[in-house]
Amino acid sequence: MRMKTFQAVRGRQLDIAGKMLRNEQTRRDFLRLCAAAGVAPTLLGLGSGIANAKAQEIVLSNWGGDATKVHGKVFGPYAEKTGISVQFDSSPLEGRIKAMVDAKNVIWDVMDIDNFSAVKLGREGYLRPIDYSIVSRDTIPGTSFEHGVANYLMSYVIAYDKSKFPDGPPQTWADFWDVKRFPGKRSLYKWLTGAPEAALLADGVSKDKLYPLDLPRALDKIKQIKDDLVFWDSGAESQQLLRNGDVTMACIWSSRAQMLEKETDGRITFHWNEAVAYGDTWSVPKDNPAGDDVWAFIAWMQEVDKQIAILAGLGAGPATLEASEKTPSELQRINPAHPENFKLQVLMDAQWWSENYDQALASYTDMIAG
Repeated sequence: MRMKTFQAVRGRQLDIAGKMLRNEQTRRDFLRLCAAAGVAPTLLGLGSGIANAKAQEIVLSNWGGDATKVHGKVFGPYAEKTGISVQFDSSPLEGRIKAMVDAKNVIWDVMDIDNFSAVKLGREGYLRPIDYSIVSRDTIPGTSFEHGVANYLMSYVIAYDKSKFPDGPPQTWADFWDVKRFPGKRSLYKWLTGAPEAALLADGVSKDKLYPLDLPRALDKIKQIKDDLVFWDSGAESQQLLRNGDVTMACIWSSRAQMLEKETDGRITFHWNEAVAYGDTWSVPKDNPAGDDVWAFIAWMQEVDKQIAILAGLGAGPATLEASEKTPSELQRINPAHPENFKLQVLMDAQWWSENYDQALASYTDMIAG
């Protein structure tokens, strides 16, 4: 039975390989068939015409949900411009990226990943260097790297239920930690980033002295209010905790905070003071099927109208300085990259997190469980 299955796959491989040479099917179809059958894509070495075929599609891996809806609407017209369609997949986790590259079975071309993951995976050889002769590096300073170019800016902000604080809302992370003046449960991210920065700022560390993070000090500070904390696991959960009144304030993504503000007519709101900003990146896995055609696509995504459309749809701030400067006035309130908002924040250090995330997460998880 196993031999018959192998022969069937082999026949299908030959069929697809022939179509690839005639530009009727893509290298990605071939890889998917091999992956589904659990066999190596050995035919890829049979002809340079396969490897060098012009891309017919680019697959973008993002985090699903609203991101896919908005990205699909914004990036869909790329096919009309170039004849190269844009397809979507989800969950570009570090482990999945490594597994694809190690197995030489890469099906993604562009990935929306954390900036510190781009630094780490690039250092380990899993990503292609960004071709900055085609892609613009004119992004918010400190948000683009050799293996990842900023695609949008987000921030960890203090979001709070205004109805719970009639005498004045929390303005700083020190207020967030003050459970006497500002009673009620509060929430931090279960997967760490943003929480140590907030804790150290609450403990009196100045913005310019924040990195390298003093993690033991941050964990001790978090322990002080542990009985008043609820840890959120996903963006949707962070919204639900505030929406349902389970917590009175939370350290959450600015994109989610602005959604809550709109949904509740301002009952739940947020501010940019002491927010922790970071830039996610577009990164390209080693041996991506679309090859060098991906650089023109990334450059196209950097155009001002696309970035502003992402801000309007997702609440994710523009990554390039030009797009931020041209943000319409009605969107400036929700734009973390707008100069009036950005100057109130501190920028996350991707290099530090690329070197310390795994160990820091283990310590943080132990603290939560202990």
